Amino acid sequence: MKDRWGHDVAGKAPSVKAWNKAWERYIFFRDDPLDALAEANEHDEEFVLGPVMAALYSVLGGSRLDAPAVTDNLARARRRVWRDDVRGVSLVEAAELLCRGDVTAAADALTGLDNNGGTIGADFVKFRFAHDLYLHVGAADRRYATEAAVVAAWPESDPHRHYVEGMHAFTLTETGRHHQALKLGISALQAEPLDLWARHALAHVYENTGDTDASMALLSDTIDIWSVQDLLAVHIWWHLALRHLASGDIGTVLEIFDRLLPEATTVFRLCDMTSLLWRAQCGGFTVGDRWDGIADRWDNVTDRYTCAFVDLHAALAFIRRPDHRGTSRFFDGLVARRHRGHEIDDIFRDVANPLIEAFRSAEPTRIDSLAQTVRRIGGSEAQREIITITRETLSREVGI
Repeated sequence: MKDRWGHDVAGKAPSVKAWNKAWERYIFFRDDPLDALAEANEHDEEFVLGPVMAALYSVLGGSRLDAPAVTDNLARARRRVWRDDVRGVSLVEAAELLCRGDVTAAADALTGLDNNGGTIGADFVKFRFAHDLYLHVGAADRRYATEAAVVAAWPESDPHRHYVEGMHAFTLTETGRHHQALKLGISALQAEPLDLWARHALAHVYENTGDTDASMALLSDTIDIWSVQDLLAVHIWWHLALRHLASGDIGTVLEIFDRLLPEATTVFRLCDMTSLLWRAQCGGFTVGDRWDGIADRWDNVTDRYTCAFVDLHAALAFIRRPDHRGTSRFFDGLVARRHRGHEIDDIFRDVANPLIEAFRSAEPTRIDSLAQTVRRIGGSEAQREIITITRETLSREVGI
């Protein structure tokens, strides 16, 4: 059977329906895509792509590599894929690479970049998976190298082309091509006003260029549209709050923080809340006892030391609350983290651990020495700006 993207999908009809439902949820950021796949993943022995998607986004969501959501689904995908299913085999191979901790290799396996050229074609699933994998390790230049040619060759008649354009707009602004990103992002959003990744790409354009007025028009005037797209809404609120912070409106910033903190039920939402509070304090604003609640939430996170971006933000909370019951436990665990020789391990050893220690010891010169490697912790340029902000704040405090 063919899915909504026009590709053959192995599996029974209800499973293909679940696969389409999962993508409907994901592209519009409403409800849980993996929940839509759960029954088909467990029971349909012909269904390969559902387990691949579940394993992949469990890892990208911060799950441990040995978590059942990862290992069980990867085992299902391996068991079910047929050798003559070329597309299925390539997707399973990418999942295997990711699930052992080699994120860039997984993305390269999808894009063909490791074989001197892109091989995605007009395959939205591979395109999206690779886009998200490269983002996880901050490989924006690598992402651009594969996307530019693919987008240029994508059929104009494809009704899904605007989703691809919205994704590429994000890549363009991440690589400094803001004018191109603006043009493509506006086009994508006009084609589908509910395309939140396109709106998100434009938010990054305006954040990267410091255009508060345009950002406010994009976000503040459309809250009724994107605020119900729950998978990404907290992050969009973060973007809006940053523009209020840039304007010195700390009252609105803290109002947004207080209202959203109960909704910070995933590690990436918690990262947004942590980042917002840290930036406000670096800006010289008083945040009261709000760090107590943030530290409590991070102390309850059990999936640790799997994503450098996430653990950097957990560290910020414990730095602000050194006497919290979870502080020593977090930092001791970070030091004791095992190195198994894969990319994620290298990122922790070479970048995350030294960066966190530099933050903890308040040494701006040590932070500066890591400037060329910090992209490897993942996230966007706008998100990683917290590192620059911290270095500048510490430099002022110590008189450098």
